[in-house]
Amino acid sequence: MFTDKSFDPVGFSSQTSSEKSGKSNNVQTDVVVYDDGSFQSTEKKSVETQTLTEPKKTPEFDYARLAAFLKRVTPGILEALDETYGTNAFEDYNPATTSESFSAVQCLAKLNTWENPDFKTKISGLTWSTGGGSLGLSYSVTFHENWCDHLSKIKLYYFTRDNKFPSAPNKVLEVNSCVTSLLYHPSEPSILAAGLFNGDVLVWNLRDDMSVTPVQVFAHGDYVSQLQWQTKIVGDASVLVSASADGYILIHKLLANFTTVNLHKKFKVAKEHNPSENARPRSAGGNRERAVEAGLTITSFDFSSKDPSLFIVGTLCGGIYKCSIDQAVSVEGDESILDPVISEYNRYEGSVISVKCSPTRNRFVTSGTDKEIRIYDFDQAASQKIISLENTVIGLSWCVGNKDVFAAYGATSIVGFYNITTGNALPNVILKSEIRENTSSLSFNSKRDLVAVGDTRALLEIWKIPRYYS
Repeated sequence: MFTDKSFDPVGFSSQTSSEKSGKSNNVQTDVVVYDDGSFQSTEKKSVETQTLTEPKKTPEFDYARLAAFLKRVTPGILEALDETYGTNAFEDYNPATTSESFSAVQCLAKLNTWENPDFKTKISGLTWSTGGGSLGLSYSVTFHENWCDHLSKIKLYYFTRDNKFPSAPNKVLEVNSCVTSLLYHPSEPSILAAGLFNGDVLVWNLRDDMSVTPVQVFAHGDYVSQLQWQTKIVGDASVLVSASADGYILIHKLLANFTTVNLHKKFKVAKEHNPSENARPRSAGGNRERAVEAGLTITSFDFSSKDPSLFIVGTLCGGIYKCSIDQAVSVEGDESILDPVISEYNRYEGSVISVKCSPTRNRFVTSGTDKEIRIYDFDQAASQKIISLENTVIGLSWCVGNKDVFAAYGATSIVGFYNITTGNALPNVILKSEIRENTSSLSFNSKRDLVAVGDTRALLEIWKIPRYYS
């Protein structure tokens, strides 16, 4: 089917062309035509105007009315100018400020304010005026063996025109007993109140330099433990609240330029639960009224910032009570004496020394002789946090820049700062002095970012503190 067969090769030559076809075309652009045009600006016209000159009229003044007005407002204006003179609100402002500079504190002045070094006297009260231009300072002996008959003083220091703190007081008020509480009015810079060891409650109007006679508001049966001005309890008058070791809390209305005093309410914390007693008297929250007994010694109190009708009371026997002005009940049918207690918090084993309600939160802090600082919620009987310390804290005070920070001072030369939310101490903000003994009093100046500190040897220190810290 298939056979092998060979054939001779066949060849052919290639055919290539080196010539290429071409075609010529002429291209010419159109001629560009240029045309010049002239332009003419619009026509302008000038118009002259002239105002009419009217004769000036001489204004008419009622000089008698002007003099009466100036006489009426000048004292208040001068007083306000003195209070605000030399403000240093922006003194620490620096765009390049670091967080470390805000934690720095500085002692500006140290004064030995008592003339007799052999007489053991402490600074018992410090208070700044509402404008921050004046500092009030009071004294008390460090220990009373019996009833107080010491002659004491209240010294007033005014900042100079060049914003310097004076080395000597500008005014001295004399009182017939040791001062236990001293407080400027929160809105009237010339009104000063003092509570004495003999039970007297006094009020001065410092506007009149010719007269330094105080108005006696009341006389308690024992030493005055605390004073507090209140502006939200009664709308038509200034209210001064005083507490005493006699067991009474009194609310007084001051009228007619602080010259007239009316008793508004009288409270007594009747015995609730005293550890030294075996029986517990009837409670104010029960159906029956309490038995007539002496009130507990009031050591401290403070009003709520959320509800001005509520306040917290601390007592000598360790009780912490939630009280109400509106829900107070009469004591054994006596309508003139009311028991304000509506509930009780966990007690201290020792005495309650200081109570401070938070200015922004529904909380309060307390200190006691058992060397504890407690943080409470208004609506809970048990404390939220307990801060144990090595020394007794006798005073608490809210700071100016951060309302969640409070200062604690007492049986030590160190003033510590704590956060109410965390309960932690602020290590970068501490007021410590090598020459200061136990701290007996402290007061913040909200206008000048200062804090005044007094000790048990009548030494006064003025510290510069940062406004904002955390």
